[in-house]
Amino acid sequence: MKSYQTDKKWIWESENFPNFTYTKTNTQELFYKLGQLQTVEKFMNDTNSKELLLDVLENEAVATSAIEGEVLQRSSVRSSINKILRLGLQEDYNYTNQTDSLVEIIIDAKQNSKEPLSKERLLSWHKALFPTGQSGFKKILVGEFRVDEKAMKIVSGTWEKEKIHFIAPPSSMMPKMMSEYLEWLNEEVDSSEIVYKAAVAHLWFLLIHPFDDGNGRIARAITDYVLSKSELVNANFYSVASAIHVKRKEYYKTLDLTCIKKNLDIALWVDWFVEILIESIEQTLKKVEVVQTKSKFWDKHVNTKLNDRHKKIILKMLSYLPSEFEGGMKASKYMSITKITRITASRDLAYLVEKGVMQSHGSGRGVYYTLVF
Repeated sequence: MKSYQTDKKWIWESENFPNFTYTKTNTQELFYKLGQLQTVEKFMNDTNSKELLLDVLENEAVATSAIEGEVLQRSSVRSSINKILRLGLQEDYNYTNQTDSLVEIIIDAKQNSKEPLSKERLLSWHKALFPTGQSGFKKILVGEFRVDEKAMKIVSGTWEKEKIHFIAPPSSMMPKMMSEYLEWLNEEVDSSEIVYKAAVAHLWFLLIHPFDDGNGRIARAITDYVLSKSELVNANFYSVASAIHVKRKEYYKTLDLTCIKKNLDIALWVDWFVEILIESIEQTLKKVEVVQTKSKFWDKHVNTKLNDRHKKIILKMLSYLPSEFEGGMKASKYMSITKITRITASRDLAYLVEKGVMQSHGSGRGVYYTLVF
């Protein structure tokens, strides 16, 4: 099995681990973005706040699972959020035990940061992630730190061509390492230092790798937990996991380069972490624009009579914002989505144009429709 570096010394083997060192990076842009989001939040009405919350948490759950190669149904995640937070949206009963558990972990991390992150609470998160006691078809130790004497290796590649990215500390070191970690994690820090604490908390947990599986998802939940301790901005309104998912190749590359260092300098990781936080806030600011656009659209048509087919098509097109619905809405697409005849589809589209909901473009077979904002 190929090693990432043949003569390496893992960072946790350093004599002074975990006394990390780093040079503080420029956080001016990050705090400017946080200020923008905080200002926007103050002027959002209750309906828009609920929609933004739902969207951010949905993306968070889907993204943190996708980073680990696990695909969740968005409808199930959305249903779980609606049920757990009692948002009052129409109930669709699509939630599953899996999505319920993951959403509960995310919400607990973001909304209960005043409570210490104890060993018991951390283990309960792990139990929630693996309610069957298995990861896929593999049976794992659930709700306990790993005890297997075999080395915990993080690998990639195909059989006999695997590449070792990291070998975690032996299981015998877990009790001491995690006790030290949790003691540090629960120490209070000034708001100006919270970003650095979150960066270190994420990395340090991954370097220990205390569980048989689920370490990445829990590390990202811990990141949310630490960041939400600060009153910089509402932690419910941004998703670090979503930003990491977009740049997951960079995420793993940065971790690779950090975990093989022969010293405890983690400046590379801290710099990247700040960049990803900026990215997460920018994603939310774009979502706010989308939420406001949707709100203005529905306000404009509050008195327009729309049947269920109309609403289904409009919601479908709005879901693509801030991008446009690809190729515009055509009669054939309308028929496919609503399961109706071409005559009815053409009549519906003509009605939506008449009411100023849509406008038509082109002619003949090339005609297509877009929403009017």
